[in-house]
Amino acid sequence: MKLKGYVLSGTAIALAFLLATSLVPADAAAKPAPKLLKLLWSDEFAGKKGALPSTKTWNYDIGNSYGWGNSELEYYTQKPANISLDGKGKLVVTANRISDTSGSQVGAVAGTEQILNMCPECQFTSAKIKSANKLGFQYGRIEIRMKNPAGAGTWPAFWMLGNDLLDGNPWPECGEIDIMEARGFMGEVAFGTIHGPNFANGNFGGYGSTYNNGAQLSDAFHTYAIEWKKNQMDFYVDDSLYLSATPKDIAPGRWVFNQEFFLILNLAMGGEFAGDLDPALMQSQMSIDYIRFYSINGIGKVIKH
Repeated sequence: MKLKGYVLSGTAIALAFLLATSLVPADAAAKPAPKLLKLLWSDEFAGKKGALPSTKTWNYDIGNSYGWGNSELEYYTQKPANISLDGKGKLVVTANRISDTSGSQVGAVAGTEQILNMCPECQFTSAKIKSANKLGFQYGRIEIRMKNPAGAGTWPAFWMLGNDLLDGNPWPECGEIDIMEARGFMGEVAFGTIHGPNFANGNFGGYGSTYNNGAQLSDAFHTYAIEWKKNQMDFYVDDSLYLSATPKDIAPGRWVFNQEFFLILNLAMGGEFAGDLDPALMQSQMSIDYIRFYSINGIGKVIKH
């Protein structure tokens, strides 16, 4: 190599290279590519007080989930007393006690006796909505801003199931993404989990982690999100990353998350995950400010049915 008429030795060349590269900022090579988010869909829950959420997006599960595998103690309804807009841009899901631990009816709300005749173990009414057969999502960022319910035994959940469940592919083959779950007796902790076939620690255990807020999640609104792309899923609370999952992490399980999923939002009461209900708890509410879906650097789509 020649420089201004001089011939440089190998050592001099190396020194010149080191000098030149030292002038480049140390973090230039490591700086990640910008993350460009584009809002593709949202539900801002605007509407009159007492109105139900939009039927353009949401269906309801009605009935008791005691027999659905989790031994929960709520009966889901489509009544404004359990799910409605507050008129201020929020969706409120309310669990109301209808029986005590002995099975005796509490209160005189019309229809309670009929519910208890069908479901004697039910202690609360609540609500569960889903976007199945209306809207599906694949990849991108999905987030919810919400305030969790308070009380031992509450089990709020914002989650997703693979759309092929609707075509007969059973759980856990269809895949499950739990963007946020919480247990009332651990009110400062949020859980993020994926479930799929043949996971190493069992399908029911799934693969996941927790985020400790250091204060009750029912005290304020927080944003729970996933950023999802092919063969990777990252979980966030208030933009703090606390879990990344890839196919290697769940081996020998199969990664079944490169497909369309639909949304589910519910407030369960009791059950195997949430634990015992506080017998003195009469009502608990969760409040949702919005749900939003973004593409990330052009990746992500909404599927309308």
